[in-house]
Amino acid sequence: MRRSIGVLLAVLVLAVFASGCVETECETSADCLTKTCFAAQCTDNKCVYSSITNCCGNEICEVGENYTGCAADCPNCDDKNSCTVDEYDYHEQKCVNTPILDVVCCGNGVCETGETYSNCARDCQNCDDGNECTKDSYDYHAQKCVNEVIIPCCGNGICDESAETYSSCPADCPNCDDYNRLTADSFNYTAQKCENVVTHYFIEDFESGVQNWMFHDIEGKTTTAWHTTMENSNIVLRGTGHNWAKLEGKSWTNYIFKARFKIINGAMHFNYRFNSEGSTFTRYMVGVNNNSMSLGKSTDSTTHINLVGGTHVQLDENWHTFEIRGYDNILNVYIDDELLIKYKDTESPILSGGVAFETLDNSEFLLDDVEIKLITEEDMTYP
Repeated sequence: MRRSIGVLLAVLVLAVFASGCVETECETSADCLTKTCFAAQCTDNKCVYSSITNCCGNEICEVGENYTGCAADCPNCDDKNSCTVDEYDYHEQKCVNTPILDVVCCGNGVCETGETYSNCARDCQNCDDGNECTKDSYDYHAQKCVNEVIIPCCGNGICDESAETYSSCPADCPNCDDYNRLTADSFNYTAQKCENVVTHYFIEDFESGVQNWMFHDIEGKTTTAWHTTMENSNIVLRGTGHNWAKLEGKSWTNYIFKARFKIINGAMHFNYRFNSEGSTFTRYMVGVNNNSMSLGKSTDSTTHINLVGGTHVQLDENWHTFEIRGYDNILNVYIDDELLIKYKDTESPILSGGVAFETLDNSEFLLDDVEIKLITEEDMTYP
């Protein structure tokens, strides 16, 4: 009985203690704390807070608010640029700085007509590329620099036709000289590159000696009747008597044999497509003296055939030019660039060989500037 009464008392004590710990937050709304941009209401003895719209201080920049009226919620959107319209986007909750494009305005980020790097560096870039061979301008439509190459202009990286060469503008034009006398050196302005076209098989001016030549008499013995000599500060080859000067170890098929000559006395043969083996030789020979020229052929050492004889020439004591062209079995012979003989050999033509000079008895000739040139069929005249 006593135990039951004790338990009951303990329960009563706990109940009284529990009811004394329950606190009442409010009895009216006036009992609630005051919070900026929040309305308080006492509900079931508890304070309930609800936000107030368009209230400066709620950390939201709302329609109608701005930095001037509510710096606590709204940022300062002024970018200090007079060429932008500064606004606050309430939906995106951020500043918007829109460039002014309907009028020319330095600072709107657009290089507009009338603006340049000089008067508005904020909008326009410096288009000067430092190259005096370009015309520098700004394309307002494309909004970019244009550096137009000036032609002609030394330094533009282009070798300009009819205006520049290596001598006048080495910055643009290369040196096309390959230091080979057998090529014609030129610059191709279209392809912008050098061209070194082979034009000759052989060139000889005797300034470096006579190592390419063999000299002998009619019996095949070495002779000094051929040698170099000086004439007017120019080294030339001199031949006397009945003796030979052969270009050693050279043979071609179709080619031009050209040389300058001066008659001191007598006559000589210009030998073309010359071939020799021991004492046997074949050749075409052009005989020249002061007043006549002839074309003949040797099929062996003793057989000489006259092909064209008695062609009249009038050669004085000055220098003259000899030239013979051969293409297949057609021959053209020139003196001083005048075509004097056209001949087609239909009887066992000699189609290849080298060249040789042959002065005849009691003769003396000077020779210089020997050329063996490439030839095409278009270089020939026949009939």
